[in-house]
Amino acid sequence: MQILPTLRRRDAGLFPWRDLDLMEDRMQRMFESMPLWETTSQGFTWAPRIDLADENGHFVLTAELPGVEPEDVDIEVEGNVLTIRGEKKLEREHKDERVHVAERRYGSFERTFTLPSSADPEKVDAGFHQGVLKLQIAKRPEARGRKIRVQAK
Repeated sequence: MQILPTLRRRDAGLFPWRDLDLMEDRMQRMFESMPLWETTSQGFTWAPRIDLADENGHFVLTAELPGVEPEDVDIEVEGNVLTIRGEKKLEREHKDERVHVAERRYGSFERTFTLPSSADPEKVDAGFHQGVLKLQIAKRPEARGRKIRVQAK
């Protein structure tokens, strides 16, 4: 009596979809291993992942910048366009080492965002802690809204 189910072996003669199954598996592994990067004429570049939230009268943009030093980050606001630029530098301790796997990305990055009309580009504060950049962008006073109290007559 068999208590646990067994897996059937997929032989070519018994499983006609074997090649399609193998191709699907390879494509799945390829897309799972892809980081957020692009190919340019200079090679690979990377772009930090961000979150953008609306909190208590201001917008909060959080960017993951692991391995980037705060002095290697530039933030610029021109009109209603916010740009974050920086560089993640490659630092190797041993020049003669043989690398077997290299998945981390290095180099320059740039992310550009169009601020909503309710944002005040004159009031942007930036903080950096443990590889996370946090920008607080104030909303214009007229965009914050106000509560109107209802009075009984």
